[in-house]
Amino acid sequence: MSLTVLDRLARKLIVSSQAMDPRSPLRHPEILALLAQAAELGGAGGFRVNGADVVSALRPATKLPIIGIVKDNREGFDNYITTTSADIEALCASGADMVAIQATTGTRPGPDFAELAAAAHARGVLVMADIATLDEAIAAVSTGADVVATTMVGYTTATAGAERPPFDLVRILSDGLDCPVIVEGGVWTPEHVAMSFAAGAYAVVSGSAVTAPDLITRRLVDAIEG
Repeated sequence: MSLTVLDRLARKLIVSSQAMDPRSPLRHPEILALLAQAAELGGAGGFRVNGADVVSALRPATKLPIIGIVKDNREGFDNYITTTSADIEALCASGADMVAIQATTGTRPGPDFAELAAAAHARGVLVMADIATLDEAIAAVSTGADVVATTMVGYTTATAGAERPPFDLVRILSDGLDCPVIVEGGVWTPEHVAMSFAAGAYAVVSGSAVTAPDLITRRLVDAIEG
């Protein structure tokens, strides 16, 4: 019997290959796909990438699960990760195995989470809910999330300044939800990975620590005294 996408992600490190700085020379889909492939050589068990064009560039090069998102950069809305049905359709058509949709409270530029999740499920694709609180996670699971991720902790008004990775929240989510919990956000060290799994994580996402040389360099430069 073939393993499901979720089975294949169990106790894996998922690498997020994104160019967070719009000035980054790595922002091209082909380069982001190459960074992901390099991470696969190191043992990555899956990927999270931004944009159907990046999914399309990576899909022919890997058999590992790909989680796709589309960041909506319009100002004035609280939710900005995968906000439209067109985003869902494009990610699914390009070969994403799962789509991540922001599921925090606040304003949205498009349909609600439930409608977007239903659109993904109609195309046979799983749904990750990017949440910041227990209440948001419960609401997302009740409206279509197959898995929840702590992506938005620290990025919402209610969680500003919160610990990242949010180990305490992970324990609460793992104990209280009947779905996998994925740790995403602030995972920079092997100790963070180990502590995430000890707290009950199903899988762990790390991005900047692997695929963002500008941020990696800045962390080292900041250690220079004077």
